[in-house]
Amino acid sequence: MDDLTFLMPCRIESEDRLRNVITTVSYLTYNFPQSKILVKESDLQSAFQRDALPVIQNIFGGTPQNLTHIFEETKDKFFHKTKILNDLLIESNTSIVYNYDVDVVYPISSYQTAYNLIINNQLDVVYPYGCGVFQYAVDYPVSLFESFVESKFDLRALHPSCRLQPSVMGWGQMIRRQVYIDSYMWNENFISWGAEDCEYYYRLQALGYKVGRVNDVVYHLEHSRTFNSHYHNPKFMDNHNLWQNIRTWDKDNIVKYYENQNYVSGRRQQLNAGV
Repeated sequence: MDDLTFLMPCRIESEDRLRNVITTVSYLTYNFPQSKILVKESDLQSAFQRDALPVIQNIFGGTPQNLTHIFEETKDKFFHKTKILNDLLIESNTSIVYNYDVDVVYPISSYQTAYNLIINNQLDVVYPYGCGVFQYAVDYPVSLFESFVESKFDLRALHPSCRLQPSVMGWGQMIRRQVYIDSYMWNENFISWGAEDCEYYYRLQALGYKVGRVNDVVYHLEHSRTFNSHYHNPKFMDNHNLWQNIRTWDKDNIVKYYENQNYVSGRRQQLNAGV
């Protein structure tokens, strides 16, 4: 999968989130060394550089060649995931990108199937997990993290700590980069957590792109919740109301709305400047 970049926005606000970031970056590096990994961290200081990277370097005997870490210092308490994903899009240069949640891993075959579906022009966007009871929620203490690394990232090592739960939306998607651009990218009016994933899934289909799934499991590494990943998020109702409006629109109204968004024109200028 040498024409693929994983786009990974992150803020490491807890010890379990730190373990998850180390795990997912290492899992992707170990299994897909030919694919690029772009991590963008937005915070007061870089916990990735200080705490995550040394562990990753220890696992691989140095910094993986396919890994790039970008740090943006900010005092903003809200983690602006949609903006960071669009920042990462600008930085990418492969024809396929993967908007990737730092708390999940999938069976290797799911990544490969999704990639092949896009490369072979069968789909434009692939959600590599099923809709239904397809989530393995993984209780992930330090001991299991160490066992998983020691196993060379064998997913069977996680099974004793897995609980089956519903899976519907979130966790990311593999997408043709030009479709990502043409579909108006992530809506940066969604701030912090809530409804952005539902809106993007709806929009992609309303605009007529070929969207599909891989009907297999997703392993979600459990973590503590701050307001940036919980319904207690102060921006949640703003996000919810925006989604409730957009979900009633047809293609023409969606296009009209997005063509008038300032972030869209700004991102287009950035993309043109990079050509």
